[in-house]
Amino acid sequence: MKIAYDYKIFWNQKYGGISRYFVNLFNQLNKNQIDYVVFAPFYKNKFLKELPKNNIKGKYFDDKIPFTSNLFQFLNEKICNRELKRSSPDLIHYTYYSKNIQKKTKTVITVYDLIHEKMSLEKGKIILPKKKMIEMADHIICISETTKNELINFYKVDEKKISVTYLGANHYFLNNTNLPKDINFPFLLYVGSRLKYKNFDFFVKAYAKSTKINKNFKILLFGGGKLTQKEKDLLSELKVDEHKIIQLEGNDNLLNFLYQKASAFIFPSVYEGFGLPIVESLKNKCPVVCSKIPIFEEIGKNSVNYFDLKDIDNLIDTILKVVEQEKKEKIFNDNINLIMEKFNWENCFEKTIKIYKNTIN
Repeated sequence: MKIAYDYKIFWNQKYGGISRYFVNLFNQLNKNQIDYVVFAPFYKNKFLKELPKNNIKGKYFDDKIPFTSNLFQFLNEKICNRELKRSSPDLIHYTYYSKNIQKKTKTVITVYDLIHEKMSLEKGKIILPKKKMIEMADHIICISETTKNELINFYKVDEKKISVTYLGANHYFLNNTNLPKDINFPFLLYVGSRLKYKNFDFFVKAYAKSTKINKNFKILLFGGGKLTQKEKDLLSELKVDEHKIIQLEGNDNLLNFLYQKASAFIFPSVYEGFGLPIVESLKNKCPVVCSKIPIFEEIGKNSVNYFDLKDIDNLIDTILKVVEQEKKEKIFNDNINLIMEKFNWENCFEKTIKIYKNTIN
């Protein structure tokens, strides 16, 4: 069995949940000596960069040359399609959506979320950007039951064509880096993108409204880029000292360090396809405060602390309840052990390989 993967997500993301999913899958393929190849002629993903190069057909590229991104995107598309055709794999697992893909062999795709579809529905005009890929795929992996149900609802896909494969939190680690020694203050941790549906503004407004929280805690942002001017304007409007919001970039070693140091992890999203930071946070014995949405209830069960998305005072009360408790009272170890048994990369690998074999046969 020979499996091929395309370049798409490794050009789109330097870091990110989807690229990390595939790199952890590759790590399991390496451990089990399964034949695979990643056609990523030019990639900027830091996770992929750290893997053994035997199976990676391409070159790491930092993308710092101005006005060249479209050129390298074009080259990636042309070279990747040519190599996929030449290599004659038994199956191609595409890493992200594209309208330019021509079916060459048995095909698997992973659907991570239906956020674009749900947001378009709210605006009264449904868009279906995954339609071509979904119709082309021989089998579809969804990363949660919630995502599977939403996929069926929007695209009317036959349930037999879909499998649910949960992600893991026992990540393949990058090389060790020096961890910061100056993080010796209480903080609330926020991880990843701060785009609209992530609801970061709601969290900031709660932080600003509660004197007890903003007096005693800073907010530490991991990933998501530096504060935008719009975010700085919001902080100014809410009279929040910008120096109390600290933004860091880094790898999984740093992220795990931050989970372990944080007073709580705050996850206020309106939509998500999975919610991996919940599992990561619990793995590191960091209490979770998250919005009460179906996917978080599917993943977190009764091991996390939920708040009402429409009630800013409820978010404040939930944060205060969590940070004022003794740490031993926040985390239920039996629940954590059950969660870690369910969400690990070995399980993800075994289910994915079974899907590959069934699709090929």
